[in-house]
Amino acid sequence: MKGPQVALPTPYAAEPETNSNKSRAYSKRIARIDSQRKFWTKVSTIRYMPSIRFWFSIAAPASAGVILTNWEYSSVEIAIIFFSILSILLLPPHFSSLFAKMSARHRLQLRIEGFKSKEAYPGVERILNTLHERILRERVRLFSAILSALSLFAVWEIETGYVLGQILVSFSVILGFISWLNTFYLEGSIPMRSNKFPLLSLHAPTLHESVLNRVLTDVLVAHLDPETAGSWDDWTMLLEEKVRDGHSPSAALEHMLTALHLNDRGLLTSEEMMSSIREVYKISALDKLTDTTAKINIVSIQSLLAHTRAWQPGLFRLIDRLHDASKNGELTLSENKWRTDLDLPPRSSDGQSDLFVMVHNGGDSDMTIEVEIVTAHGEPEVQTLRVPCKRTRIKELVTLDGLLDSALVLWIGLAWPSTVSGPHPVQVTINGDDGNTLSSTIVQTTLTSSLHPESAGVRMADAAEEVRRLALSVSE
Repeated sequence: MKGPQVALPTPYAAEPETNSNKSRAYSKRIARIDSQRKFWTKVSTIRYMPSIRFWFSIAAPASAGVILTNWEYSSVEIAIIFFSILSILLLPPHFSSLFAKMSARHRLQLRIEGFKSKEAYPGVERILNTLHERILRERVRLFSAILSALSLFAVWEIETGYVLGQILVSFSVILGFISWLNTFYLEGSIPMRSNKFPLLSLHAPTLHESVLNRVLTDVLVAHLDPETAGSWDDWTMLLEEKVRDGHSPSAALEHMLTALHLNDRGLLTSEEMMSSIREVYKISALDKLTDTTAKINIVSIQSLLAHTRAWQPGLFRLIDRLHDASKNGELTLSENKWRTDLDLPPRSSDGQSDLFVMVHNGGDSDMTIEVEIVTAHGEPEVQTLRVPCKRTRIKELVTLDGLLDSALVLWIGLAWPSTVSGPHPVQVTINGDDGNTLSSTIVQTTLTSSLHPESAGVRMADAAEEVRRLALSVSE
C-alpha cells in the first residue's frame, strides 16, 4: 500500500518573491541615499553659502599668516575660530559629494531585478571618476582646515616654544592655502543639483558618430548622461506606437525636435509648435508629452535641447543658417549643384575643437563622396571619409526637418599637440566618386590655452546652467 505522496521541496520556488523583496529593499535604500543627497546638496547651495565658504577659506589662512608677522593685533584665538567655522562650513559639501557618488553608482551600475545597468552607455566611468575626484578634494580641504585648527590650538594651549610655535603656525597657513585652492576649484559648480536629471551636468560627449543621420536626435542623445539616455530610450520606444500612419518613428521624433527648436528661436508660437507635433503624433502621445509628472515631456525636452545647444553652438549655427536661407529664398546650389557649409569655432582651447560639415547634393542621383579634412599640425593632419550623400529633392526643401534629412552632416573632432598655439587653417575638400573636386573651403581657428565663450570648460558650465534652469522650471 502506497503512502501519501509528499511534494519534494523546490529550492527555486521562492526565488521570485525573494528577488522582489530584494528589489524593494534596494529601492528603499536608493531612495534613502538620494534623499540624503538632496538634503546635503540643498544645504550646500543655500543662498550666499558658497561665497561664505570661499571668503572664510581666504580669511582663515590670512588670520594665521598675520601671526607670523608678530603684528600686535594678530590673535591665535581668532585664527582658531576662523578655521573652526570653516571646518563646519565644509561639512555639508563633503557629505553632499559622498552621497552624490553613492547615488550615482546605484543609478548606473545596479544589476538586480527591476533595475537596468547603464554601463553599456558611454560616460559611466567618467562620471564616477569625476565624483570620486571631488570626494578626494572635499576631504583634502576639510581635513586641511581641521588640522590647521588643531595646530593653532596646540600653539594656544601648549607651551610649544618660539620655534615650534612658528612651525605649527606656518603649517596651518600652508594647509589653509591648500584648502583655499581646493575651494577655488570646487565652488565653481556643485554636481547633481537637478532632481530630475542629476547626472546630466557631469556628462561630456566623448564618444559620438561622425555622421549624424537624424541630426537633432543624434546630437541630443550624444549629450545625454547614461541614466537620462536609458530613460530616453524607454520613452522613445513607448512613443513609437503613437506615431501617425505614413511617418516613421525616427522621422516623427526629428520633426518634433525641429518644432521645439524653432519655438525656442521664436519662429513658431506654442500653438503652432503643438500643431506641428500633432501632424506626426496621435493625441495619446500629446497627453504623454504634456504630462508634467513624466520625466520626459515637452518642458524637459526643450531644456535638453538648450543643454545640447550650449554644448554645440556651432551645429545650431549651421542649422539656423540653413533654415534662414530657405525662408529668405537664398537657398541656392552652386554651379555644380552642391551646397557646403562649415562651422569651426574661431578659437579653440585644450588642443581640440569640433568641426561640423553640412553638404547638400543637388545633383540628379545619389553619390558616394570623399570628404578630406586637412588640419595644419593636427593629430592627425589628414582625415578622409567616404560617405554616401543622397540627392536632395525639391519637396524636402520645404521644412527644416526635410532640409536636415536631405543633408549629409558630419561631426568631426579635431586635435592638436599641446605645444601648438596660434592661428591654424583647416581645409575641407569634397570630392565626387569620379575624383573631381566639388567644393573646397578653408576655415581658421586660433589655438589658445585661455578660456573663451566656446572653450570646453565654458560650454560645460553653460550646459550645467541649462540643467539648473531645467530644475527650476520643473519645480515651478
